Order: sequence, then structure tokens, then C-alpha cells
Amino acid sequence: MVRRGLLGCLVVLSAALPVPAEGPANEELMKVVAELKATVARQEKRIAELEAARASATAAAGKGELAAAAREMSADAAKRPALPTWLDNLRFYGDLRLRYQSECYSGEDRSDDKPRNRLRFRLRFGVLKTWLDGQLETGFRLASGETNDPTTTNQTFTDNFTEKPVWIDQAFVRYLPKWMPGLVAVGGKMANPLIHTEITWDSDVSPEGLWVQYRHKFGPVEPFANVGFFFLNENYKSPAGVSKDSTGQAVDYTLRDSTLWSYQLGLVWTIVPDVKWTFAMTYYDFDHLDTGFRTAGGNHQVKVIYGPGSGDYYYRLGAGQFRVINMTNSVAWTMCGLPMRAFFDILRNCGNADSGAYADQDTAYNVGLKIGTNRRKGDWAVGYRYAYIEANSWPGELNESDFGSSNRKGHVWQAGYNITDWLLLMATVYWTEPITGPARDQRDVSTRIDLIWSF
Repeated sequence: MVRRGLLGCLVVLSAALPVPAEGPANEELMKVVAELKATVARQEKRIAELEAARASATAAAGKGELAAAAREMSADAAKRPALPTWLDNLRFYGDLRLRYQSECYSGEDRSDDKPRNRLRFRLRFGVLKTWLDGQLETGFRLASGETNDPTTTNQTFTDNFTEKPVWIDQAFVRYLPKWMPGLVAVGGKMANPLIHTEITWDSDVSPEGLWVQYRHKFGPVEPFANVGFFFLNENYKSPAGVSKDSTGQAVDYTLRDSTLWSYQLGLVWTIVPDVKWTFAMTYYDFDHLDTGFRTAGGNHQVKVIYGPGSGDYYYRLGAGQFRVINMTNSVAWTMCGLPMRAFFDILRNCGNADSGAYADQDTAYNVGLKIGTNRRKGDWAVGYRYAYIEANSWPGELNESDFGSSNRKGHVWQAGYNITDWLLLMATVYWTEPITGPARDQRDVSTRIDLIWSF
């Protein structure tokens, strides 16, 4: 750098000297200046080469250090035990819901029905694992909930700060063979695989048994067929079709299995890119449904405390069997950039043999509209539906408990807003009343405000 400065000064000084008149002396001076400029150029080139070499050496040294560090890390990792292979393709999921719930009652003879205000929570946590390139999936889910109630995973803030129980909510295996695309088989305690609405199944019910479906797409139409076999109670002792009350009349106690066969046919038709129609026709065949059931929204069950052994036995009084045909329709479309969905669901119990006050109570239907969706931050949705569920149309222990199960009619309003992608605020109002019976003039208004964190 010093040498470069001296040469620069010489050039500047030579340029500042007065130029003599033309002649031999002037020519000699110009030669000296030219030589000085050439020397400066050579020095500049040499300096640039030296600086480039130094930078290259520095970079090489850095790469060498990085390579050495990488080799050291690899050697250290090799000394550690490898992770178990069963952790491959393992996925965790779940949600936590905090709820404020109020119940208000009106109508005749409600002296024992005091308004309620409750804080509740729901916690669910699950694990999924896949094998065979995604063909085989197994999983389980744990959830909070109430004892002997398949329609709720809620826990109320009560009982003097006692710990709350956690139950096995789902435990299943799903098979999707690549040798037959469109086929799926599920066994275990599973999420409800059937197309349905709230008049048949509460969203918290996890059926137990086997279910198989096949579907195939033909252009815009995708038909499907499925069959399921589910256990409600196995080898359970209950009255065998004859009633007994406090008068002490004879009852025939028999060990039975309470089961359900379901058969469903339907299709998904993309009519145009923004319009999709889903249709399903389902036949439910309940066998010995009286086994072990506690409630049936029609309020026409009796509690039996007689017979061999100990314990309480429950059965339906004169309601016969449930042979239910259910038709479900849903149309989804987009309008003005908003997703919309309208639905209509109707069913009839063809096995109703009740000859008493509930003889003709064998039909139910559900109709509604939803606008918007709740998936990402800023999304919102509103919905309304009206449901009418007669007492003997469907088992009251399986359909929506928030609505009030069977022998119930009324309105449901709902609105939700996504605070973030994973945090949802939702409000729901139920306005319901019995269809028939001594309590048909009694109205219930229930409000729920939920904060749901999904992960």
C-alpha cells in the first residue's frame, strides 16, 4: 500500500510540473512519466492478485473448518443410538375446548328445573401412525367425558377441584389397499364413518365394530356403498320383551348381544366446479336395543330392580325394535366468494311397535343452512337448522344430547370466528321443547360459548 502511494504521488507531481517547450528535453520527460504510469499499473495488478489469493486462502480455511465441524458432528451422532423406527410417520393431534353453558327453562311445572350456569372443558389428544406406504393406519384418541355417556366428552368444573377422568375415546386400524383403490376397511372404536346429521348421531359418539366401504369415481360422479357391524352391548342381562314394575310381575332375564347393522348407498356429484351434491340412503337394523339402555328421549322407559343377581336393569317399554330408513341430502356451493351448504335429512323407524301414547312417533327430520367456513385466521361462519325428532324415531341415547335427544323439536343458531388458524370462538343457542307427553308445554333455551384451541 505504501508503494502504491509513492507511485501515485510521483504521477501527480509529474502532472503538476510546467510543460517545457517542445524539444529533446520535453520528449525525455514524457518517457519518464510513461514509465512511471506503466509501473503503477503493474503494481496495481500485482496488488489485486495478492488480495484475491488471500481471500481464496481465507475461504478455503473457512470451508475446512466447516467440514471439520460437520465431520465431528457426524461422528458424535453415530455414537448415539438411532431413533426407534416406530416413530416414523407418527402424527399427534388434538384440541382443548373451554365452554360457558347456561340453561333456562319455561312452561308449566318447572319448579324443580332451576336455571343453570356452568363452566366446562373438553380435552382430546390423539396419535396416528401409518405403515406400508400409507396403506395401513392405526391410531387412538384419549378424551375427557362422563361415565357411561357416549354422547359427551365434556367435564364440568365441580366436585371440589377433584381430578377429572380421561377415557379411551377411539382405538382403531384403517386399511386402504393400493391393489384396490377406493376400498377402505376400519376396525375398532372409530370416528363415525357414516354420512349422517345430528338427528341420528351425536358428534361425540365413537361406534365400536367393523366398517367397510368401496367408492369409485366416474367423471363428476362418485358413488359409494358401505356396510357396518357394531356392538352396543355384549352378553348383557336384561328383560326379554315382557315388562315388570313395582307390582312384581315375572320377567324373563336372558343374556343377549345388542348389535347394529348399517347399510348405506350414496354418491357425491360435482354438478359444476362450485356445486357439489352429497346423497346417502341408510338402513339401520338394531337388534335387542333394549339391552342396557338407560334413556330414550320419549320418557317411556322403566327401571327394573327385580330379578336374579344385583344391579339395575333398563329396557324400553313397548317400543318394539328400531328398523330405521334414513335419507340424507347436502348441497354445497360458492356464492360471492362465500362457501355455503344446505342440507335436509329425514328418517322413519319401520319397526315401531308402540301401541301406547307414542304409537305414531316414528319420524324425524332436520333441515338447515350454513354460510362461511372456519379454517384460517379471519374466517367466519353462521348457521341455522330446525330439527323434529319423534320419540320412537331413533334411540335417544345416541343422537345429539345438546338438542335434548328424541321427542324434541326446535331451533339451533350458531356463529363462529377464527381468531387465529388454530383458535376458534363459537356461540350456539338451542331453543327446544318436547313434541308430545306430559311435558310438551315446557321450553328449554340453552346457550353455549366455546373457545377451541386445535393442535
